Parts: sequence; C-alpha cells; structure tokens
Amino acid sequence: MKLKELFDKYTFDDIVPFLKEIITDNPDSLPDFRMAFDELRMMKPSDEDCGDILIKEFLDNDGNILANPVCWNLGYSWDECLAKRVVIDNDYPLDDRYVLAGCLWEMTFYGFSSMSDDEAEISFSIPKELKNKYDKALYRLQLSHWKHTTPRRHRWKGHPLCTDIDYQERENKNRSKRKRDYRVECREKYLEMHSQRENFILKLTRCGAFQREDVEYLHQVDEGQFYPYTSRTWDTSKRIDYILESINKYQDLDFSLYNDAIICLRASSEYPVTEAEKEKLLAGLPESLKAMPIKIGLGTKESMKQEVEMMLFLNIIK
Repeated sequence: MKLKELFDKYTFDDIVPFLKEIITDNPDSLPDFRMAFDELRMMKPSDEDCGDILIKEFLDNDGNILANPVCWNLGYSWDECLAKRVVIDNDYPLDDRYVLAGCLWEMTFYGFSSMSDDEAEISFSIPKELKNKYDKALYRLQLSHWKHTTPRRHRWKGHPLCTDIDYQERENKNRSKRKRDYRVECREKYLEMHSQRENFILKLTRCGAFQREDVEYLHQVDEGQFYPYTSRTWDTSKRIDYILESINKYQDLDFSLYNDAIICLRASSEYPVTEAEKEKLLAGLPESLKAMPIKIGLGTKESMKQEVEMMLFLNIIK
C-alpha cells in the first residue's frame, strides 16, 4: 500500500487520537496538522518509484514508545513521500491510523505546507540580510561579544561569529566575565523578542490590513502569542468555515488568559476577503475570544490564491 492510499482511506478525525499521542509536547498544533493533512489528500503523488517507508516502533527498556513510529530518511518532497510504499515489520503490528499519524508528523517536521510562500524567511547571517533595526542591533552585540571572547587565531575568517571547531571557551570564568555574559544574554533575549514583534508589525502593515500606529503597541504588550490558520478547501465559499472549524474544534487554547486580540485575514487580490466573510468569521469565533477587544484587518497575500490565511495575535496587557 502506498502512503497516498492511507491518506485517502482515513479522515483527519480518524487519526486525531493517535496524533495526540505523538504531539504531547505541542497540543496547540492540531490545526496546523489538519491543514497539512488536507493539503496532502489533495496532492497527486509522484509517478517515480520512490522506495519504501519502513515502519518500526522505538521502545525503551520498559516497552514505552520513545518517538513516533516512523523510521525513514527525511529530505523527500511531499509528492515523493506520498508515492512511497508503506512496509510494516511483522514484529511491530501497528494500527494503520497510528502509522498515518506518525507519517504526517514526520512529513511536517520542517513545515506544515509544501506550497510556495511569498514571505520566505531570510536567514540571519550577515548584516545585509538583517530585516529590522533590532536584528541589526543584535548582530552588532553578538559580533562585539564574539570579538571580545574569541582569540583572533580561533576566529573563522570565512564568516563572522564562527570559531574553529576545536576551540572551546573556558568554563571557569571570573565574576566580572560571568556578569558580562549574563548582561549580553539578557540583551540578546530583549532584542530577539522585539525583532519578532517588529516582523509581525511589518506583516500586518505591508499587506495593507493595518496602519502602523494601529499595531505598534505590540512592542509594549506584557506577553503575546501568535497563531496562524490557513484554509485548505479549494473553494472560496467554504474557506471561512474551515478556519472557524480549526479554531472551535481543534484549537486547544484557553482564550480567557488574554485580554487583547488582533486578527488579520489575508487572501490574493483575485479572491479577496469580503466584508460578509469578515462578519461571518467574527460571529463564529469562540465566545471567550469574542469577549475581548478585537482589531481586525483585511490584507493581501498573493500566494494564498483561492484560500485565506488568518493571523491571530493574542496579547496580555496589564
């Protein structure tokens, strides 16, 4: 049996109990797995011979499962994965739904979609690739600290912030150096947090959903969480219903912990989000989410095509 046949055989609800056994450390991600599952069901597998998926359990000495049940090499595209033959070792009889849940987990290890994105992340390496002023300040801080703590003979000439593989910084530092390292670490965390918030602000403003003054307060919130939802319906009339189902049925989240929310709906310019869709979304949200102030904006993201993406920012403002 090929993996695509397993995806066609079961619904997402069929594998949810088995998926929860695998993602115990991240139960909030069920909506992401649902999106990936539905995309994979619609995808055509490769016509090439892509080999086998050997299924085994990884057990500890007490017979407990250490990880998901799939043992295979990563690096294949999703269409090649779907074309693979599922081979279950007779010594490890497993429920097909558990096998499918394990395959879904491993296929999404590096992301929940195979679709192209017009907002691909830029790697953090050299100054010309830095995305905002916080990134630049962080780079300058790390570069300065690197130069002060790494002897010149151990600095790799091909790239800043890299040292020779055989170089190890001394562990027994005096009190002054430990305090310096602690200050640098605290400053790094501060800059990383504000860099992430600045990138969120840029996403919200560049797509046309908000003016900067409407969302710049994200830099001042005490605590915040970001949750993305994407429809996978290939039908514009059902895409808001899909988002609402992901939130109401699969999102394991206590909205009452927060007191402020921002919602950004993005779609392509060919299939924009309508006012009727916006009102439908607001009416269908969980009551605990509707109880807090919500700022909502409509923006453009061309790679969405017929689908819609919802970015939800939940904030604590004291």
